[in-house]
Amino acid sequence: MSLDATFLMIFLSAFTRCAAMVMSSPLFGTNVPVKVRVMFCLVVSMAMVPVLREHTAVVPQDLAQLGMMVGKDVVIGLLIGGMIQIMLAGFQMAGAFLDVQIGIGAAQVFSPMLGHTSSPISQFKFLLGLVLLLLMNGHHFMFQAFAHSYEMVGPSLNRLDEMQTTIISFVSQVSLMALQISAPVAAVSVVVDVAAGLVNKAVPQTQPFLLALPAKLMVGMFALGIGLPAMVVATQAGVNFTFSHMSKMLGGP
Repeated sequence: MSLDATFLMIFLSAFTRCAAMVMSSPLFGTNVPVKVRVMFCLVVSMAMVPVLREHTAVVPQDLAQLGMMVGKDVVIGLLIGGMIQIMLAGFQMAGAFLDVQIGIGAAQVFSPMLGHTSSPISQFKFLLGLVLLLLMNGHHFMFQAFAHSYEMVGPSLNRLDEMQTTIISFVSQVSLMALQISAPVAAVSVVVDVAAGLVNKAVPQTQPFLLALPAKLMVGMFALGIGLPAMVVATQAGVNFTFSHMSKMLGGP
């Protein structure tokens, strides 16, 4: 393969798209040094050039076309990494809801990986979802989507309505997944609250809601442990609909 203008444009396109994907993906968190991520993108882009040569052979004739090409690559890369980030945010959302239900929502801790403070169970759910995603080869699917994105139409102004519908459907499924993950703990928390309410009606002097706080925490943590195997099913379902919606966003089937 000769070092010509076509080679340079393919490499620039692959590097730009891969860099945007890696920077926005939770699989390569902020705790990974920037030099490592840049070198990783360079290696991946160089390896993808022979594969992408038949799909990307247009050399921009001016700066405007070059800017449009780079902009499109950035948008597609952010789309691939961002949708995976949103999926894992669903696990974090479920954990935050559980923290509020069992009474530890105010216990905020700083996460170096996330770069901000979060409640304990929400951070635990995020990291557990990330580990399960890696175990299910989610990073392989991500790079497969990166390679197949060159065979698809990609985001465009003509597809705004279709893309908007796909985004709404994707966010709604992520929210539903978060509610399903948090349902067992939420259910036992409601049972404890109802029991405390009945006791309060019968003997209000005992202050049952204060006494129910440690019981709710204990029962909630027990229900959380019992429901952990369901995270595997939720992660598998999340991977399936995430990459299905990602294909639709990129103009695929």
